[in-house]
Amino acid sequence: MRKFWSIAISLALVFSTFVTVSTTAHAQSSFNITEDADIAAKIKAFADIKALFTDNTDLKAVQEFYVAQFQTDAKRIDETIKPNDPKIDENISFVLDNAIKGNLNVNQAKQAVDKGLQWYFYFNMRDLISKKVRPALTNEDYATAKTEFNKVVQIYEGVIQSTVAKRDGTYKLDMVGILKGTIEQLLKDLDDKNANDFNVHRQVLDKTIIKTYALAAFTYATNIPTKPAADQPAAMTEGYFFYLPVYTYLRGGSTEDANYILNVFASGDAGQVDKDKIQAAMQRTMIGKVSEYVTNAFTKLSEGDLQGARGYAMEGNMFLSTQEVFFTKEEYAAAASYAQQFADAINKSDLAGAKSASFQMLKYLVVKDGVQLKVGEKAYKVDGQEHTATSAPFINRQTSRTLVPVRLITDAINAEVSFDNKTKTVIIVKDGKTTQLKVGSDKVVQDGKLNETITLDQPVVIEKGSSFIPLRAVVELFGKAVFYEKGEIIILR
Repeated sequence: MRKFWSIAISLALVFSTFVTVSTTAHAQSSFNITEDADIAAKIKAFADIKALFTDNTDLKAVQEFYVAQFQTDAKRIDETIKPNDPKIDENISFVLDNAIKGNLNVNQAKQAVDKGLQWYFYFNMRDLISKKVRPALTNEDYATAKTEFNKVVQIYEGVIQSTVAKRDGTYKLDMVGILKGTIEQLLKDLDDKNANDFNVHRQVLDKTIIKTYALAAFTYATNIPTKPAADQPAAMTEGYFFYLPVYTYLRGGSTEDANYILNVFASGDAGQVDKDKIQAAMQRTMIGKVSEYVTNAFTKLSEGDLQGARGYAMEGNMFLSTQEVFFTKEEYAAAASYAQQFADAINKSDLAGAKSASFQMLKYLVVKDGVQLKVGEKAYKVDGQEHTATSAPFINRQTSRTLVPVRLITDAINAEVSFDNKTKTVIIVKDGKTTQLKVGSDKVVQDGKLNETITLDQPVVIEKGSSFIPLRAVVELFGKAVFYEKGEIIILR
């Protein structure tokens, strides 16, 4: 397992020799799998419905074919999606209905069917792994697990691989090669009856496909403004449907940014597409996911759950890999090297080593979205830009807690922070909610009510005329993550 762990991370994270790959899906599987007839029929139906789009497309015939071949199963998959998140059938049907009415054009319908059904097939892959493969592994039914995973491979080769290859061609990547090696390893895990390694390696499969669709959406953010006006509506539809499969994942990294990207594409207004703003928003969502999974890996390892920690570490590193095209080769290679060290340390149950390596990795992310500061220094950075605090952060030797001046919290959590000198209370206003922290107290009052479940790990104090707040407790109260290494501090979403 150690050998593949190293190979997988290296392939996914380190710039090496770029290769050219074909954009044509294999007619015959390159893996030693037994194909399923029902899956084969669905893949053929996917090719058939796309073939209905011609110079004289009959949109009603397209809709009838979609309803007959895909709608029932698309609705089944939709039931696995969170209630308020975009649904596959609703979106495809909406575009087809409006194209038939003449409100949208044929090319928009074509892209909704093509990319919407790719979304359906990708979620089918995830559903098979979640509902079929993993339960079979839990029950040690390795034959069933292998049969169901063969279906996953069949869908990947028949539908998804061509889109992966196109992104490889655009960005000079080798995600097809990474996925080939990953699938081969996953098949070996099943043959070896190794559920633990399977559950780690499947993250490479899943997150590389997320990377594919995120980069596909970004491609349209890049080229829509340069397209002729007549081509922009279809391109907006294509970008929208490429983004939908990854929206929920990226929203977990930053709800505001994920919604911004979604709303731009959903507007249908090409004038709203700003490549730089979409790139920045996409990076922030990905940074949030790296931060989340690194923190989760630490927690699992602290609890003695090595397998859980390994899974989260792989997820964190794979979300780092989604940012590959947004960094210079040198920056990315350096971050990738630390990511490998982080993974190796987790695999050895070395929590201290994992924290140290991940801190160095996160330094490459915090310059894009976060705060950097040092104990004893007034200078700090926000998104890589220099700032100066009124007082330097310090460590309370009695509590071992890092205390920072109130004003620095404004930048750390992007909130309005003030100090009521009469009541000796720090007042934090964020997202329309007010939090009050009183000097000398560890109590947290939110919107006028005492929070009975959360207390500070040390009270707010006044030192040399300035008020100081316990950094970690307050930052985490607002959903941010704090990472510490030898007096240096990183704050991420």
